[in-house]
Amino acid sequence: MNKSQITKESARILLDTKSVLFDANQPFKYVSGNIGPVYIDCRRLISFPAERSRLMDFGASLIKDLDIDVIAGGETAGIPYAAFLSERLNKPMIYVRKKAKGHGRMSQIEGHVEEGSKAKIL
Repeated sequence: MNKSQITKESARILLDTKSVLFDANQPFKYVSGNIGPVYIDCRRLISFPAERSRLMDFGASLIKDLDIDVIAGGETAGIPYAAFLSERLNKPMIYVRKKAKGHGRMSQIEGHVEEGSKAKIL
């Protein structure tokens, strides 16, 4: 499947699962403080296994040839997607916190990364 087909099917999946919302009358407020009529709810998609699996297959096909050693997900919405992709690609996975936790090992990166590894943050 070419990138154009992947793009079209991905958009259809996101719309069908209501993971992309549009409301011109009551715009959404973004983390940045800006407002806009479109909101992408990445967390919603995890509840649709067939659609999620299709999108992860697309993602894996698009990044499989990148020179990376580990898949990294940003907390919190990026964690499940990093897990889905790392499983498909048979790569180690880590996740990155916005800031180091204030207890235990005080880690900002969770998981194990070999020195010099190349990661892709998703």
